[in-house]
Amino acid sequence: MTVVAMLLAGGQGSRLSILSQHRAKPAVPFGGSYRIIDFTLSNVMHAEIPYIGILTQYKPYSLMEHFGNGEWWGFSGRGRVGRILPPATGEEDSDWYAGTADAVWQNRNFLARFNPDMVLVLSGDHIYRMDYADLIAFHRERKAELTIAMQRVPWEDTSRFGVALTDETGRIVQFQEKPKTNPISNLASLGIYVFDTEVLLRRLAEDAENEQSKHDFGMNVIPSMLERDKVFAYEFSGYWRDVGTIQSYWDANMEALEPSSGLDLMEWSLRTNYYEPRTQNELPAWVGPHARIVNSYVPRGCVVDGVVEHSILFCGVRVERDAIVRDSIVMNNSWIGPGAVVEKAILDKNVQIEQCCKIGADDACVPNKEFPHLLDSGLTVVGKNAHLPAGLEVGKNVLIYPDVEPRDFTSGVVQTGQTVYASKKSHKGALAG
Repeated sequence: MTVVAMLLAGGQGSRLSILSQHRAKPAVPFGGSYRIIDFTLSNVMHAEIPYIGILTQYKPYSLMEHFGNGEWWGFSGRGRVGRILPPATGEEDSDWYAGTADAVWQNRNFLARFNPDMVLVLSGDHIYRMDYADLIAFHRERKAELTIAMQRVPWEDTSRFGVALTDETGRIVQFQEKPKTNPISNLASLGIYVFDTEVLLRRLAEDAENEQSKHDFGMNVIPSMLERDKVFAYEFSGYWRDVGTIQSYWDANMEALEPSSGLDLMEWSLRTNYYEPRTQNELPAWVGPHARIVNSYVPRGCVVDGVVEHSILFCGVRVERDAIVRDSIVMNNSWIGPGAVVEKAILDKNVQIEQCCKIGADDACVPNKEFPHLLDSGLTVVGKNAHLPAGLEVGKNVLIYPDVEPRDFTSGVVQTGQTVYASKKSHKGALAG
């Protein structure tokens, strides 16, 4: 029995705002040492599936650099293949992937190399640990032609998922993609599919010929299969999170600090690309005499002489004396100056917070004026390479764009709900995700 995994990793992730401005959503850093895609790659590795194609499209550079030849997850060497599969872009717009189903269809020649019995279609932008071997065994036992991994979600969240009704055997009898009203069920698709290869290629060929189709698995391919093919639901009860919004991304990172949440990064035996271009970041973390660290993740290369509480730091972060980082995510090589306060914030890579600067320094909680749908819970997000001047006070629900410099701040206060843009477009670090 041969299985090939096809990992969909081309999403833009627009609801992650500036965190995915220069990188694909699956390449967004997570948990102090990883990227979001590492969870799916590690699941494939643990299931001993030897062949994987990673279908990229939007801002693929950091994702391609991260995956390399796949050796970190065991996809190099005899009998193991891992490939990045970008769209075959030519002069026609149609050369880009038109949807999730079209992405797999365009790469059918990759599948043909291995003549697989089954194709495992996965998404690269979720946080979870699943034993795909159990999913595949379920698929075979029921002699299914498509099996969808599903999970019960709160009824108010059903508009974000494809939902299904099943009969007493688990066979799906009705499927509804992202219902805005009157959902038929709260059993939601996790975007994890096992297809019999012959049936998959047949249905994708039909979909490719349909000019009215959006060429999407949930919207088009799955509903078309219900009456003709045996489609089953595999109900998954483990930890699974869609981190498609700033809030859900922050929530999941904070849950990583509480293994009782079900998200246990140590227990899951995750793999990532551990290459570190800065040799000083290979050194152990240094904790100074004035430091206090409480329930936080502080990896190699960090220097902490201030207070870090309930926060996740990435390699190379420096927290100087009398600085405070609380309920925050601080990415690689950022610097928190003496006396600075960072509270309930997400700082992207290479951010500089000068001395006595304060983030989250407002009791009010007004949604961001330009992007109320992205920031409304009190989080502040600071983009890559931003430089905040000494003494600046930044409120809540503030969005500070990448490459902002001290001159871009017109006063010493950024009010809650404001957005700050860089006055001069900079390309520094744009390709390094």
